[in-house]
Amino acid sequence: MTPLKSPWYLCLIASLLSSATFEATLEAAPSPSDEPTIAELRVGFNGAYKLGCWTPVEIELTGGAKQFTGRLAITVPDSDGVPTTVVSAEDRPVGVQPGQTTSARLLVRVGQSNATWLVRFLAEGQVLAERKFYSGPEQDTGAVPGGVPATNRLLLEFGPTVGLGELVRAQDSNNEQTATKIIHVEQTAELPTDWIGFEGIDTVLLATSEPERYRPLLQNSTRVESLRRWVELGGRLVVFCGSEAEELLADDGVLAELIPGKFAEMVPLRQWQALETYSGAERPKTNGGRLDLRIPKLENVQGHIMANAGSPENALPLVVRSRLGLGELVFVALDFDRPPFRDWEGRTSFLRKILNWSSSEGELRQADKTLASVDSDDMIGKLRVALDNQFAGVEVVPFAVVALFVVVYILLIGPGDYLFVSRLLKRPELTWVTFPLIVIGVSAAAYWYANWKKGDQLRINQVEVVDFDLESGLARGTVWSHFFTPRVDDYDLTLQPRYLASPIANHLQSQVSWLGLPGYALGGMQGSAAQTTAFSQGYSFTPNLAGMKSVPVQVWSTKTISARWSAQVDSPIAPSLYRTGDELLGGELSNLSGMGLDDCLLLHGNWAYYLGPMADGVSVKLDHTIQPRTVKTSLTSATAGDTTETDTADDGTVSFRSAESDVTRLVKVMMFFDAIDGRRYTGKLHRYQSFLDMSHLLRQKELAILLARIRQPGSQWLNSDQPFQSDDDKHWTFYRFVVPVGTAPSP
Repeated sequence: MTPLKSPWYLCLIASLLSSATFEATLEAAPSPSDEPTIAELRVGFNGAYKLGCWTPVEIELTGGAKQFTGRLAITVPDSDGVPTTVVSAEDRPVGVQPGQTTSARLLVRVGQSNATWLVRFLAEGQVLAERKFYSGPEQDTGAVPGGVPATNRLLLEFGPTVGLGELVRAQDSNNEQTATKIIHVEQTAELPTDWIGFEGIDTVLLATSEPERYRPLLQNSTRVESLRRWVELGGRLVVFCGSEAEELLADDGVLAELIPGKFAEMVPLRQWQALETYSGAERPKTNGGRLDLRIPKLENVQGHIMANAGSPENALPLVVRSRLGLGELVFVALDFDRPPFRDWEGRTSFLRKILNWSSSEGELRQADKTLASVDSDDMIGKLRVALDNQFAGVEVVPFAVVALFVVVYILLIGPGDYLFVSRLLKRPELTWVTFPLIVIGVSAAAYWYANWKKGDQLRINQVEVVDFDLESGLARGTVWSHFFTPRVDDYDLTLQPRYLASPIANHLQSQVSWLGLPGYALGGMQGSAAQTTAFSQGYSFTPNLAGMKSVPVQVWSTKTISARWSAQVDSPIAPSLYRTGDELLGGELSNLSGMGLDDCLLLHGNWAYYLGPMADGVSVKLDHTIQPRTVKTSLTSATAGDTTETDTADDGTVSFRSAESDVTRLVKVMMFFDAIDGRRYTGKLHRYQSFLDMSHLLRQKELAILLARIRQPGSQWLNSDQPFQSDDDKHWTFYRFVVPVGTAPSP
């Protein structure tokens, strides 16, 4: 048989079909995109972060077919639901290489527990990549963890675990607002490079028995410097360092600047007695109850030696409670992640004392029951309410008046209009004229009345607390400003810090932000429903967080903003104080500030000395005419606030309930919350802005704190570089001077 021959046109058709199929295959084959994609968003520390606090985030980008250099932007809501955006610095661009993964870090402040996150990569004047993330279960695609309440207690642990889990389980209650959470960090790269990234952390704990974890910090000390700065500005650090101290604490060691003395040598530790006395727990029965350890010996120790294995003349500090700037530093010359302490039954009680936590769970639970369910659970909520009630010339329209307006309006547009046009004028068709006139008239009357009650001027109520450490020259300022605006407007806000009478220009660092309301109250960051806003565009922070651009505020509304600043300044106080034999104070203080200081109160240990006003250049001598009272009595007495109270207890204190609207009283309680047993006194928490509490410095016998108030306005907010103020603003400005106390002079 001969083969069949296909006609020529069949061959042509087959060729065309084959070509079309090949082209379709080429079109369907995936090709790499030119633009990068946003692959992942990692929030906080292992997913844990506080609402209303700055927290680090890490964005992971995957490169496309082309190389790009740009900036990252993250948008999240503030506590009012208004979108806020942070953008990476222009001088630190983010480079994305083709096909490679790049990560970058930013700081964000989230105001709602169910926030939506918008992440964008900006380059060449456009958005090249964009992705939304939602707060929810981590296993969900595109989900990130939600923030924990601002009143939670977050413990950040780096290095091997020291047994905090047992302590938290024994200590914690079931109240969501008071929960304590442990965050374990494995690598130094997870630590923030900016101190403000630690803002949501209550205590950082470093365990050092595995020194290889710390060696990367020798190559780049930025993270150690950030940690140190955070402590200096009010943070709390606990360092456990025993067997590896020679490497880590020596002069060139990575932690040499984070201990309350100078490393001298390694010495043996054989006895448990000092640890038993400190913790109140018995030694283990193994090894005959003896130790065989080598621990570091510190010299020139600054602070209070809580446990001493040596003699008074030749101390061997095991536990030192000290300070670093305005913050608290606790040093433990032991490794609690290793035997025999790892298996010691007394480890929990030891850690409780290290952290200075109450051991009475019953008292804590009783205090939790006093927390109001419809109010903020934190002291900052009380301060916001008090500031809201202090606006000059601004009155809230009573509900009864609103109801009366509604009733009058209904009567006018209904029977009133009918009787007027039908019975009096006898021309019902005129209702087409009278009805809109009534609507316009009532609306105008309501607007006039509201404007008359609330005013037509900006109002600002501001509290500022400035703390100064005489030994280091460090000044720290904390500003809370609650402002009312009678119109819809937006503002470009920055802060011009002032120290005493002068603006600060040199060596200044400042961060500004919105201030949230903790809890489930109306407007709270954990409200059952997210706050809605009419402002879809929102506002943005400058890359250095020193300003906010285009902050929108609705008509007849308030907003609370805050700022933190620090600088090196000259000392305005010349102290010459010493401890007497009965642990009271002697000596004198001189005011060299260039301005008068009012309501001066000198605090030392459990005692407070009322000095009254100190004019510029005046010295006050502590003698028998100035009798001390307890710190709690002095800070909560009848005359401790803006007004004098008459209803006092037997010990001279004023109940918190009768004084909770007094701004001065609230601020004094917040400044020394632990010293006055604030949890019991107020029934509230003080964790959102807990760095303000300087009670730990009162435990240092070598220190005293001079508390004073100045009548001049403090730091100045600027709107587009112009003063953001009115003639009826109110200011509460307090100063705390941390002064050294020496020993009594020889007779």
